[in-house]
Amino acid sequence: MAGREHRAFPIYIRELEVLEVFDVTPLTRRVVLTGEQLGAFRNNGYAIEPFRTENADDHVKIVITDGPGVPEGTPPVAPPVQDDGHLDWTREAIGRSRDYTPRRYDPERRRLELDFVRHRGGIAAEWAERVAPGQRVHVAGPRGTTVLPDGIDWYFLVGDETALPAIARRIEELPAGTPVTAVVSVPTASEEQTLDHATDLHLTWVHRDTAGPDGLMDAVRAAPWRDGRVYAWAAGEAGTLRPLRRWFRQDRGVDPGFTDVAGYWRAGQTQEEMGLALHTLRRKTGLGVPHAIRAALTLDLAEHVTDGHRTIAALAEAAEVTQGGLRRLLRVLEQEGFCTLGGKAGAAETVELTPFGAVLLEETAHSGLDRRNGYSRLDDAWPGIVHTLRTGTSGFTHVRGHDFWAELATEERLGRTFDEVLGHWTEMWSPRAVEALDLTDEHVMDVGGGTGTLLGRVLTAYPHTSGTLLDLPTTAERGRAELAGRGLAERVRIVGRSFFEALPEDADVYVLAQVLHDWPDAEATAILRRVAAAADDRRVVLFERISGDHDDAQDIVFDLQMHTVFASGERTEADWAELARGAGLRLTGTTRVRENFFMIELRAA
Repeated sequence: MAGREHRAFPIYIRELEVLEVFDVTPLTRRVVLTGEQLGAFRNNGYAIEPFRTENADDHVKIVITDGPGVPEGTPPVAPPVQDDGHLDWTREAIGRSRDYTPRRYDPERRRLELDFVRHRGGIAAEWAERVAPGQRVHVAGPRGTTVLPDGIDWYFLVGDETALPAIARRIEELPAGTPVTAVVSVPTASEEQTLDHATDLHLTWVHRDTAGPDGLMDAVRAAPWRDGRVYAWAAGEAGTLRPLRRWFRQDRGVDPGFTDVAGYWRAGQTQEEMGLALHTLRRKTGLGVPHAIRAALTLDLAEHVTDGHRTIAALAEAAEVTQGGLRRLLRVLEQEGFCTLGGKAGAAETVELTPFGAVLLEETAHSGLDRRNGYSRLDDAWPGIVHTLRTGTSGFTHVRGHDFWAELATEERLGRTFDEVLGHWTEMWSPRAVEALDLTDEHVMDVGGGTGTLLGRVLTAYPHTSGTLLDLPTTAERGRAELAGRGLAERVRIVGRSFFEALPEDADVYVLAQVLHDWPDAEATAILRRVAAAADDRRVVLFERISGDHDDAQDIVFDLQMHTVFASGERTEADWAELARGAGLRLTGTTRVRENFFMIELRAA
């Protein structure tokens, strides 16, 4: 059976007059609004429909532009501007608006009643406290309504004083004889209200000053549970609703489509702070912009624009995409400041990069975000993060059906470009690492050494040394070409082999740089055991991050990403010592190379 649905309304702004103001209880104040604009009128050239509210928990926004409630000395703000079915809000107007549920609405008398709970510091509550009949206020919305599902036999309503307007309205508007169970939490007995209704109502008042911290849930569990299909509705302080939501769904098995639980406010936060927190959450978690940027890089849009393809039609042809899809993408990029669109919408609409948008031309942006390049595929693990957290196994493998290294092997470019990124990173830290190695004429084996960036620097810095590059055959062969290009072919042996196999035993120093953080503890220990068996009592050196106080924001996120991709991640010094012990080695010292990146010395235990 279908559940509740949301029906959107065009959003209108109305300027209304205060008709009455009076106290319903010691803490609840009612403001009655009226005005011609509750009917049909015109605003900014648009036809405005009469005010309507069709469900008990519809919401309107009170916009306090000036006057009572606004701190003294604060300048007035303009109300939002009416557009075609929506409003053009300023940041200042949003900051002066608060959501309220209409307690009653009489369209014949054009009488809109709103209840305000007294509390210190709230702009709308302060306005309701001080406003007088004859003063005016702007009201926006409702922006939509909830259409209840068919087949409801009875109602279970729960809330606190902030939800009481919706609960009371629901009860008073239901047909005579409708079964309703309601539990309402209020600060004291003096906050109880009398309802004018004809339903079959069982109402429990919970007085928080005497009921204790579990009073609401105790009353909910004790309230009558009736036969038939229930519509369960609750609202109020967000923290108190969490156990109630679980109780409805898990203990009582209420269909999610017949359940509506909404946090109106949160203890310790103003409505403005709660709204800002939700806005920040949406901004931080939205996936549209990150994927739009990646698409732009993958399609070389910035390069095509720079090459002169500056209309929608020309750019779509150059990028081999549809004009409609491209314009949608460009609108997102324009919103984020990467480009500007000019002229009339259509094939001839022009596209220009902004100074900020020139960043899309940078090779660094392409290397990490362009979907044609291997490093970008690390991001494919993120949808599997919950799997990793629950099982301790790779989220990448769970999502893609194969591990990350198999992904790189699917296309030559993926593997090559991934190695290039690692090579660039190695170039950044290797000068100090090479110095820290303090070599003379040793034979150095770079285990899992990629294309030989580090080994090449070692051999160049220490001309009497020789080396072995060991990696999987395809990567090792790319390394052979790289090292030969540096004139080092005569001093290097190339071994195309997995480091899970037996290693050559003729090196003086065994180096593993940024290898073990790609592997969970079991596999990392197995690799170290191979190294320990080959090295015997000779030197083993790791170049790895040591997680700790020096981690910055990027390091912390990267650690989580590595955990999700490989079920591994960065390790603390204690973790590295424990890993070494498991392979028959001991940690003998660490040397900082940069920030949280270290040379870690191991020897046979």
